[in-house]
Amino acid sequence: MVVTRRRTTGLSRRELGAGAVAAVAALVAALVSLVSLSVPTVDSLVSVDARYWFGYAPGFATLAGLVVGAVVWRRLVSRASTPGRGALAGAATGLGTVVAVPFVAGVYVLLFPVLLGLVTGTSWDTVLHVLPGYVQGAVDVTRTMAVDWSPLAVVVLVPLDALLGWAYQRGSGSRGR
Repeated sequence: MVVTRRRTTGLSRRELGAGAVAAVAALVAALVSLVSLSVPTVDSLVSVDARYWFGYAPGFATLAGLVVGAVVWRRLVSRASTPGRGALAGAATGLGTVVAVPFVAGVYVLLFPVLLGLVTGTSWDTVLHVLPGYVQGAVDVTRTMAVDWSPLAVVVLVPLDALLGWAYQRGSGSRGR
């Protein structure tokens, strides 16, 4: 019988490794969705705004994949888990990443005036005066990414993450015994 003890703080190498694998898978899915814009049928279905934000998707997807992958792997998978459990965790990571990316894009838009104010040394009164105007923009970007990017990315990301989760757990299970 294998007994595992979960750490309450910090990330283990396995969890960080799973997050890194999920980040790479999310990057691949984001790049595939970006390349899919060269297909005339897909391009005609996507708005001009979405084409712009598809360019930012690889960065947002990598960040979201890293965080979601590490968290999901920490919560759902132990060293004693089967490769099937790894595939389930991988699919959950893919879905979580596809849901998280539009919110990361919205937060980016919302924080943009704050970051710009910090870099340029603008007074906080000016930044706080401009900030409410960015709220609607953040909502629009979140909606655009959720409606246009997520359906394209989920087709690639969930199966890819499930396969990688299965392989990752199978590999770590054979080394751990």
